[in-house]
Amino acid sequence: MKKFTLSSGSTIEKPFNKVWVVLGILTLLIVIFSFFITFEPSTVNLSELGVIIKKMFSPKAGRTWGDYFGFINQLWEPLISTLEMSLAGTVIGSLFAVPIAILAAKNIFKSRFVYVPIRFFMNLVRTVPAMLLAVLAVYFVGIGVLSGVIAITIFTFGIMSKMLYEVIETVDMNPYEALESTGASKVQAFRYAVFPQVFPVFLSYLIYIFEINVRASAILGYVGAGGIGSVIKDNVLYNYDRVGATLIVMLVVILVVQFFSNYVRGKLQ
Repeated sequence: MKKFTLSSGSTIEKPFNKVWVVLGILTLLIVIFSFFITFEPSTVNLSELGVIIKKMFSPKAGRTWGDYFGFINQLWEPLISTLEMSLAGTVIGSLFAVPIAILAAKNIFKSRFVYVPIRFFMNLVRTVPAMLLAVLAVYFVGIGVLSGVIAITIFTFGIMSKMLYEVIETVDMNPYEALESTGASKVQAFRYAVFPQVFPVFLSYLIYIFEINVRASAILGYVGAGGIGSVIKDNVLYNYDRVGATLIVMLVVILVVQFFSNYVRGKLQ
């Protein structure tokens, strides 16, 4: 570490540049992963990328730009289904996550016999991919928006319960303990001492997860969960222009949701 002497006579030390440490770690990781990940450059055909993009964002042969943008007007119904599916699954999953997160917080329930099994259950739920959840939901309730709601509900529950119990464990417990010492029950103490600290963060997480679920719902449509993802599935092989128009709609929706999300989270901070 280099030292510099100022005109006043005092000596300062130049901070260590961590950029080289980061680059060294990244280089080491690349070398390590190269031993486990096989890559064959001959299988990569980048020339097709431009062809696909052109097909997606221009009318198919025999169609006009009027047909291209006219198809966007047909996407309102599946788009609304996607938003309804995402919103319902996010809200229901988040509400189910609240009591589980409270039981998992060891500053509220200090017994290992309570929070350890609960955390194991939460980890088990988070292990199942959202796509597999959608497949199982379609198997039990059939193709449609309901299967998407179930998949998103379980997916949201896994994320929210984990994030929420970690927040609960960081709150100031002095008001909670003071209320308990006066004879208040755990529910009463949590309601008046912990809930006001956690609620703004909970709303922020809920909006953030909703934003994630809007994106994920397009993928869930591939396995029969309905919504705008089913439109992509039906057109991805032969109608690239339909897929491109659908992606434009999804981009606009995601930008609007993200803007609203950032605005609300900014107000909550």
